[in-house]
Amino acid sequence: MGQCNCRKKRKDSQELTDVERAIETVINQFHCYAVKGQKEYLTPNEMRELVVQKLPHLGKCVGPLDEKIECMGDPDEAKLEFGEYWDMMGDAAKGCRRK
Repeated sequence: MGQCNCRKKRKDSQELTDVERAIETVINQFHCYAVKGQKEYLTPNEMRELVVQKLPHLGKCVGPLDEKIECMGDPDEAKLEFGEYWDMMGDAAKGCRRK
């Protein structure tokens, strides 16, 4: 797939806070790696690619993230929907915070 640099343009001109921009980025990356937004889930391979490319430091910090990806099943067929992705991102952040 290569480097994913999707960025949606906002319809309004309101300035987002740092936290809002961070949340928007996490959401946009999901859609970007879900084969350029054509579907509403990630395969384990797409999730692994996202972690390697966009979370290189977080991915090293949290072993369970890779374990969760492994447990998803067939790397090309299993489906990780947005809610599960969001939970994994939260678990990764919590794991790094504890270290």
